[in-house]
Amino acid sequence: MKKTLLFIFAALVMVGCGKQNKGSEETKDTVVVVEEVQVPVGNTKGAYFTDITGVTPEGDELSLSELVGQTDYVLVDFWASWCGPCRRFVPVLKEIYAGLPEGKLQILSCSVDQEEGAWRQALDEELMPWPQMREDENHLCADKYDVQFIPHTVLIDSEGMIVGVNLDEAQIEQVLFAE
Repeated sequence: MKKTLLFIFAALVMVGCGKQNKGSEETKDTVVVVEEVQVPVGNTKGAYFTDITGVTPEGDELSLSELVGQTDYVLVDFWASWCGPCRRFVPVLKEIYAGLPEGKLQILSCSVDQEEGAWRQALDEELMPWPQMREDENHLCADKYDVQFIPHTVLIDSEGMIVGVNLDEAQIEQVLFAE
C-alpha cells in the first residue's frame, strides 16, 4: 500500500506542478494508472487531488502534497482578506479544528489576495493555527481548482481522494465526526 501511495503522490506531483492557464482543461482529463486501474486526477469529488504550491508568510514554497497523507483529512480553504464570508468562516474552521484529535485534520488556507500586505494583516488578525500560503503570479492555485467564488473548500482524505468540494460547516462535520 505504501508503494502505491508513493507512486500516486509522485505521479500527482509531476502532473499537478505545471503552470496552468486560466480556463485550461488540463487537470480534468489527466489520469494516473495505479495497479492497472485508471484514477482521475482533478478538482472534483471522487478524483485524486491536484497538487498546488503557494508562498508561505515566511517566503518559502509550500505544496499541498506535503500535507496530504500526514493526517486523516486535509481541508484546503481558498479565501481572501477582503472577503466577508471568508473571514466569518475562519472562526468556524478554528472551532472544528480545535474539536478534533491531533492527526484527524490539517487545514491549508490558500489566499487569493493580490495585495500581500492585506493578506499579512488578515493573518495577524485571524491567528489561524494551521499552514498558510498565498497564490501569486507564479503559483496559480485557485485556477487549478476552478475556484469561481470564495470561500471555496476542498476536503481530501489521507489517500489523496477528494471527498467533498464547497462543503458547509455541517457537511464538513458530518465527514469528520462520522467515524
